[in-house]
Amino acid sequence: MPVRRDPRTGGWFFRATVRTPEGKKLRLFGTPGVPGPYQDLAATKIGAQEAERRAIQVACTPVPVATQPPEKKEVPTFAEWFNGRFWTEWVVSRKNKPSEVESKRSIFKVHLDAAFGGTALDAIDEPAIARFRAKLIQAKKSDKTINNVLAVLSKALNYAEDARVIPRAPSVGMLKVERPEIVAWSLEEYARLLAAAKQLDPSWYAACCLAGEGGLRIGQIRALDWRRDVDLVAGTITVNRQTRRGQTTTPKGRTWRTVPMTALLLGALKALPTVRTGFVIRNLDGSAMSDNETKYHCYRICRAAGLPEHGWHTLRHAFGTHAAMFGVNPWKLMQWMGHKSVEETMLYVHFAEAHLRPPPGPVLRAQRSEDDPDRRIIAMLGARHLCAPRGSHVAARGEPLEESSLISAT
Repeated sequence: MPVRRDPRTGGWFFRATVRTPEGKKLRLFGTPGVPGPYQDLAATKIGAQEAERRAIQVACTPVPVATQPPEKKEVPTFAEWFNGRFWTEWVVSRKNKPSEVESKRSIFKVHLDAAFGGTALDAIDEPAIARFRAKLIQAKKSDKTINNVLAVLSKALNYAEDARVIPRAPSVGMLKVERPEIVAWSLEEYARLLAAAKQLDPSWYAACCLAGEGGLRIGQIRALDWRRDVDLVAGTITVNRQTRRGQTTTPKGRTWRTVPMTALLLGALKALPTVRTGFVIRNLDGSAMSDNETKYHCYRICRAAGLPEHGWHTLRHAFGTHAAMFGVNPWKLMQWMGHKSVEETMLYVHFAEAHLRPPPGPVLRAQRSEDDPDRRIIAMLGARHLCAPRGSHVAARGEPLEESSLISAT
């Protein structure tokens, strides 16, 4: 090392030239034992060598670059997120059904916008959601309505976490609610309803049979096409479309299914005075029925039968509950009704067990010639129109029933 001794004073010092990591050339010098960076070292040759080593180490150590603290990412408000990325990336890209789109728009407009619209996403926490839930309860909203609102809020917040807009989505906490009770026509009431529909109009009689004999939802009935969905030779109906509020989409659950026809349903379809092309249930000009038109006619048929006014879904419930009463395999009933899980189908089975009664004579006689279990159930379902009690033609003109109009889960 180029350390030297001053001939005048006898003291040791160093002089050196180095090149820094940045490529800069530096000249270094110093004396140990004197006030300065090396005053702790002895004024000897060894002290001068140590001082030189320190100076070279400091000069060759890269200077740390001052780092700026990371800028805090700007978090959108709930309204900006819901109507922006969430709507595009969740609702649109996942092809939500028109009914789901309408429900989300309505829930945001009526409930979520006022509560969280101007709030940043990361400021929505569990206490804020608890206060919002308490307001809905104080407003006497039903548990089902509250859960529907909370479900939309939860989806929006959870997707914000998935998209890394917020670090963690708060727990929403749904209310625990019991399954809604099933409401269905009894065997006698169902027979009266069909009799009234048959007297009113062949098309609406066929629509009642599609719902009560095939378990179709009214939206699926509106979209039923002769050539695409009805096979009069095989006696089957394929359900792969539904129409709601003028928009045709895949059926609920997004799965198509094939339903066997009862003899009654097959006869009702064959008796329709229309060319077998286009919609099965339609307007005079061949166009599809609207939601309000089908709703009105169902109530009209109920009044003609002397029964309380209930929608088309009560006929679908009659199909499911009666099939369960007759001993259908739950997995087969699940396929016929288009359920996504057998738990939903078991609601009909439990309902049937709670209201178990011996099948009437016409129903028992109808299945005697069938060996296949599924065909026996179809035959029994097709004989329900013979179960109307005596005098039902009088009740169909509007006189009250002698017994309860509906059977419902308790």
